[in-house]
Amino acid sequence: MGSLLLSGVLDKNQHISVTDALLLAVIGIAIVFIVLIALMLIVTIVGKIFDGSEKLQKEHPEWGEKIASVKAKMTFWKKDKEADAPAEVEKAELASGTCGELKLINTDERDAAMIMAIVADSTGTPLNELRFKSIKKVEDEEK
Repeated sequence: MGSLLLSGVLDKNQHISVTDALLLAVIGIAIVFIVLIALMLIVTIVGKIFDGSEKLQKEHPEWGEKIASVKAKMTFWKKDKEADAPAEVEKAELASGTCGELKLINTDERDAAMIMAIVADSTGTPLNELRFKSIKKVEDEEK
């Protein structure tokens, strides 16, 4: 490894050993991660400076509203999607319960979904309160 020199790496006529190649790869990856960590720290520090600066908040009060609106829009990774729902639509109470397991016998999913929707509509019961155990296609006996 003593022969690892930058000029030796750049010289196309000189062959590089496997250990030297692995060492160069590890050094390159380490440099990339060090730079990424440094950038992350810089962004975090600058964010904390701007969040905690009362002078900036007094000079630019509109920034607070903009930051709040951006934070409200950035809820795509959260499970709670209440920010995406329109304000004029009231949140309907959902019935508790699970759908359970459904066994389809000689029928496809599209037909089973239509049957479940028709039953829910005709009984006036929400679909999540109904429990279907199996749906079986019955053949005509005349054949």
